[in-house]
Amino acid sequence: MPFFGRGDELAQLDARLRRALAGEPQLVVVDGPAGIGKTSLVRRFLYESGRSHCVLRGSGEELETGLSYGAVVQLLAGVPDPLDEPLAGLVRGGAADSRLPDPITVGSALVDLFGSLQDRAPLVVVLDDVHWADTPSLQAVTFALRRLRVDRVLTLLTARDVTDPRLPEGLRRLLGDDGTLKVTLTGLAVDDVVRLNEAFGPAELPHWAAARLCRHTGGNPLHTKALLRQFPVDVFVSDRATLPAPRGYERLIAARLEACTMPARRLVDAASVLGMSSPLHLAAELGAVHEPLGALAEAMACELLEEGPAGDMPQAVFPHPLSRAAVYQGLEPALRTHLHLRAASLADDLALRLQHRARAALGPDPELAAELGRLAGLQADAAAWSAAAASAQAAGRLSPDPERRARWLRQAVEYLLLAGDVSQAARLEHRVRELPPGAEHHYVLGHLALVAGRHEEARRELTACWNSRDTGTSTETMRSAAEQLAWLSLIESDGRATVDWAYRGLALPRARRSTFLRDSLALGLAFAGRPKEARAAVAHLPAGGAHSRPEERDGLFARGVINLMSGALDTACGDLKDAYVSHRHGGLASTALAALAFLADAEFRAGRWDDAVAHSTQAVSLAEDTRMSSLALAHAYAACPLAGRGLFQAAEAHASAAVEHARAYADVNDAVIAAAALAQVRAAQGDHEAVVTALHPFLDPAVEPRDALDEVGLVTWHAPLVEALTRTGRTDEADRVLRGYESRAAERDRWLDLAAAARCRGLLDGVRGDTDTAEQAFRAGLEHCARGEPCWEKALLQLSYGTFLRRTGRRGAAVDQLEDAWAVFRRLEAAPYLDQCLTELAACGRRTTRPADAARPVLTAQELTVARLAVQGLTNRQIARELVLSVKTIEYHLGNTYAKLGITSRMGLVSKVGPSP
Repeated sequence: MPFFGRGDELAQLDARLRRALAGEPQLVVVDGPAGIGKTSLVRRFLYESGRSHCVLRGSGEELETGLSYGAVVQLLAGVPDPLDEPLAGLVRGGAADSRLPDPITVGSALVDLFGSLQDRAPLVVVLDDVHWADTPSLQAVTFALRRLRVDRVLTLLTARDVTDPRLPEGLRRLLGDDGTLKVTLTGLAVDDVVRLNEAFGPAELPHWAAARLCRHTGGNPLHTKALLRQFPVDVFVSDRATLPAPRGYERLIAARLEACTMPARRLVDAASVLGMSSPLHLAAELGAVHEPLGALAEAMACELLEEGPAGDMPQAVFPHPLSRAAVYQGLEPALRTHLHLRAASLADDLALRLQHRARAALGPDPELAAELGRLAGLQADAAAWSAAAASAQAAGRLSPDPERRARWLRQAVEYLLLAGDVSQAARLEHRVRELPPGAEHHYVLGHLALVAGRHEEARRELTACWNSRDTGTSTETMRSAAEQLAWLSLIESDGRATVDWAYRGLALPRARRSTFLRDSLALGLAFAGRPKEARAAVAHLPAGGAHSRPEERDGLFARGVINLMSGALDTACGDLKDAYVSHRHGGLASTALAALAFLADAEFRAGRWDDAVAHSTQAVSLAEDTRMSSLALAHAYAACPLAGRGLFQAAEAHASAAVEHARAYADVNDAVIAAAALAQVRAAQGDHEAVVTALHPFLDPAVEPRDALDEVGLVTWHAPLVEALTRTGRTDEADRVLRGYESRAAERDRWLDLAAAARCRGLLDGVRGDTDTAEQAFRAGLEHCARGEPCWEKALLQLSYGTFLRRTGRRGAAVDQLEDAWAVFRRLEAAPYLDQCLTELAACGRRTTRPADAARPVLTAQELTVARLAVQGLTNRQIARELVLSVKTIEYHLGNTYAKLGITSRMGLVSKVGPSP
């Protein structure tokens, strides 16, 4: 096939390849309308760039958008080495009810694979027609691409429209990133049309005629080639007013088919039924072709088929989606139906069999609809939500029963929401609204409203679902409605309503999958001031172990948060880490992310700041990929240790993002957590007025319900506000806020909050001149810390107490407190607090200066995370898998760390970074 023009575009692609070769991963998207030459450009580029790199190719297919990981499996066909799980399992396939891994797991495996392939040669990943690719594949590929840092990887995507709402939001954001090269193809230039005509024959096409033809076709390569093939040059140089329209592309393909022998035609016809690419032996069997290699060679000569990449078996591949569509649409209806039915009989996979039968259906088919409905249920049990949605929609189309059609439409929307494909679900919302009302109807509309942040509408619809239930309403619908209402109440800080709905959901028969009902119950009880009942709600959970079953997993996140609230920091860290791991592998993705974010908070409070930076960075990365509501939590808890270390620009960026996301999701709990993070930044900067501005709005009684806001231990916002009010001279208001905080902390016997309240009392009474009561408060705070665990609060307390002692003339006693605080600040690299402490020590006559090694050279959050894991003895590959990065990226971060620390190997890391405390 001749190829002309596109010199600038090829140069752009070549420049990006050279940057990838240098270890700078590149993403390029080629967009433009159908037939404009996107695929041809990529193929030409690969041809001209030589064979010195490894190429993985895949493409989307309109009829396979519901085939989970179909595009990923195509990419894996080009891998020369044996695959590890879970990728090997995707290639093998499995029963319809076998559980599929989630996109994050598959994306993590792709990161690992990309890393190993680029060790031998640069890697080029090509994914054509991403607008037709299945959602799980796109989510997994997006996840992998976001984690390439210093990798020799060039990724080429083609799409008709990069803003297509069918693309996952994360991919659309990645394609719109400043670092992504967008190549938008327009029509051929006049000179290219002249050269194209020369390739087709000896008759010369004048430049003016070529310009006329170019204007006529808009430069579309397919249309231009079609006209040049169909008409002699005389037609284009004649003085006729209007040039002929190209015969339809279907007619062009039909003419090529007519020129083929019967075996080649049967092979092409059969291949069109099987998809863009199919095993040659299967296409031959379907088309009754006895000599498939000869038939394939003939079809290739007519530019109808191509031979796929060399592999275990020959493949018949269409050169362009339009070619395949033209053949398929040109089939006689009876032949098309016959081929689909025969393809169904040849297919081993249940989903594929039913898919072919559905395409062969001539009208409503209740039996087939029922089978598709059962398949959707099996796929849902396997968490193949996108495939389940496609099967449910097919069942609805084939069902003659209006009630069943409505049920399958509603079920398809629910599956799409569970798949995270919110935009596709929203596109079906208008059809759902046209259905007769009922419990399932209200539930789906309520769930759609909830994910869109329309809380009042969500409450109205979900409550209507519960109230309108009857004997025909499924248990799953009722349980899901209760779960969503419990979640809605929880994010609105209404502990009592959360408990009520959680109890209602748990009273129903247990679900086979994990739910958030047990976590909602325990957290609702904790927020409502019933801590003993909250602990009892999760008392059945094992203390440790795999937590692999729903009954061992559900509630584990809540137990971690409850332990965090009570000050059992070490136990909280263990529970939250277990919750993250167990929900990542078979549970709820949203719960896994929330657990990781709260783990970072627990580590910050415990003074394990390196770990807090590592886990909060990881949480932000994962949350940004999934766009879940945990984004606010992740950003908020990422801000705190960075602010404590004086890294204000990064800390403020995280805090501002947390505030923005909390506002977008209308989550009261996230709002106060985000505000507390921003207050942490301002406090470290010494801007106490800004701390008041951030936190004071939450004193407004109009902010209700407020169970989680007022309950001590969940969010650290009372103590910073009291301190800021005190330092800005509003002592009476500080006293009012502090009295309520002291009372609740004492009632719950929360040692950590009692210590923080005692510090605030000491500060307040000291400002008021009540030195005796101030000292009593500081001493009480130290006693509370003595019965707890190592924590950040104790260092703050000792800094405040030491400052108080120095200002009341007791320098010797002040030095004891300040030196203890100084040691902690130095270990944590808490620069703003270390400076305060050094100032106070100097005022005591202790001329302590910051030693040369008091703070290691500033490492980025990622460098620090990698270094901490290396100190624990993990190999580079183990670190890569833990952080979901490529091995190349780990090597890069370690190299930078060695240079900054002045070391040459891991042996030096222990003394420079040190083990976890």
